Amino acid sequence: MSGNPLLPAWYDFAWTAIVIVVIGLAIWSLVSLAQSKVDAPTKLAWAVFIIALPILGSLVWLVHRRNRRAELAR
Repeated sequence: MSGNPLLPAWYDFAWTAIVIVVIGLAIWSLVSLAQSKVDAPTKLAWAVFIIALPILGSLVWLVHRRNRRAELAR
């Protein structure tokens, strides 16, 4: 261990911030999914994907939603 007593406190703060961002991203994705016009079985599959892999699932859902909106606007 290093002689710096602030190192563990900084690690705790950094990991707490990362966890809060990941949880916020997952909640944002799940709310977005709930408000989408996707059918129920597809919503369930997306929700399981977002909950199982919060970072990857959330990012994939948000990109998919954006691409879908762009296609519908054409």
